[in-house]
Amino acid sequence: MKNKQGFSLLEVLLAVFLLEIGLLAVASFYSYSMQVTKYARNQTTAANLAQGILDEELSITYENLPIGTSTKERYSLDASSPFYNWEKQVSVTYIDLNLTEQSFDTNMKKIIVTIFFQESGTEKSIQTASIKARH
Repeated sequence: MKNKQGFSLLEVLLAVFLLEIGLLAVASFYSYSMQVTKYARNQTTAANLAQGILDEELSITYENLPIGTSTKERYSLDASSPFYNWEKQVSVTYIDLNLTEQSFDTNMKKIIVTIFFQESGTEKSIQTASIKARH
């Protein structure tokens, strides 16, 4: 009988092939997880920016809160800001007790803040809203 020491070429090729499949799976998972992380980061940033603007709008007195929709504008005018490419829009409308929009003063205003951002070449947005009542 012959003493066998080491691996045959076929065994080595099979082991390399299996290792390569495993590494490709890990690499594709890493790429996917990076995309999901970026998406979650953008969603969280947009929600925080929208909440900040909503808080500013809520700090305005009922009488001084203008009705209408602002034009979509850059969140920051500073080109070095990380939010330079993000945009914001604020909409204020009268609403009734059923939360239906009205064209006359009902002593309640609905404030909607929309933040726009780019995600993989597509414009995405997130909205937050609140109600301001006359006291």
